[in-house]
Amino acid sequence: MKKSLLAAVIVASLMPMGSLALAVETTVQKPSRAQTEEALSLLYRNSLESQWTLKSASSNSSRVEYFSKLFLQRKSPYLVDPLGEGEAGELSRKPLYRFDGFDCTTFVETVLALSLSQSPEEFRRTIDQIRYKDGRVSYETRNHFSSIDWIPNNTHAGFVKDITGSIAGAQTKWSQTWIEKDQWFRFKGEAYEHLGRQFGKVLAEIPYVAKEDLLANPDLVKRIPSGTIFHVVRPNWDLKKTIGTKLDVSHQGFLIREKGVLYMIHASNGASRDGSDNEKRVKKEPLTEYVQRVMMASPSTAGMNLLSVQSR
Repeated sequence: MKKSLLAAVIVASLMPMGSLALAVETTVQKPSRAQTEEALSLLYRNSLESQWTLKSASSNSSRVEYFSKLFLQRKSPYLVDPLGEGEAGELSRKPLYRFDGFDCTTFVETVLALSLSQSPEEFRRTIDQIRYKDGRVSYETRNHFSSIDWIPNNTHAGFVKDITGSIAGAQTKWSQTWIEKDQWFRFKGEAYEHLGRQFGKVLAEIPYVAKEDLLANPDLVKRIPSGTIFHVVRPNWDLKKTIGTKLDVSHQGFLIREKGVLYMIHASNGASRDGSDNEKRVKKEPLTEYVQRVMMASPSTAGMNLLSVQSR
């Protein structure tokens, strides 16, 4: 998740044996605004020349696959909290968007905005609508928490739809976690404390497919559409002593199917299948291998929430 929530605190979902580790930022020089705008224009110029637009111009899954694989091919580095509210931001003046590196949340947000937009102009509007409640850019309105901000606000905006229940059916499980957003702002320091005064303790509820079911039921995995957004659900993940609140989501990315195999494409903080790869970048690995290697080794991870990308 972004530094404002997870990556600056602790990101454990990708670590070998579910151990906790501090997220360390890969050193990448921030591009200039002109370089970012040129990169954005080039992304759409190249996409118009690619076969995916000719074969399935209206397919969200094809667009998600195209852009997620593009950053995978580039081995885009993992960056902690790379985005902010731009030059006019009160608390974070990092750029509103960039394409040279991501954390797990900004990777999903960027690919989603690119996939749902047909031009640079539309992308600029869409990325703000995805990252902020009602598209109003401010640190206060940024979708910091997955279960109480990101998922409900993007569902309301029409960008995503929860399909967990339709995939898991009677096997669907529910996580319930008290999120204390006011305390989280307070823990961030005096400059942020006033932002939390309007918030209170909220019971977050999020459906998920249990990790055991993802391994034991191949037919269930086959029902997951390519292009699905996943969230790793971690009920009552107790970080109150560190950030002031419990959390219930620790990672997100995309599920892409290739030749019958469902893969995760996600901005990884460095964990590999054998524990020896310390690269931090956009990676791909089979879903079932990740569940076995990471989630089954971590008692606090419960399963995955699943969202489909929607046409507006």
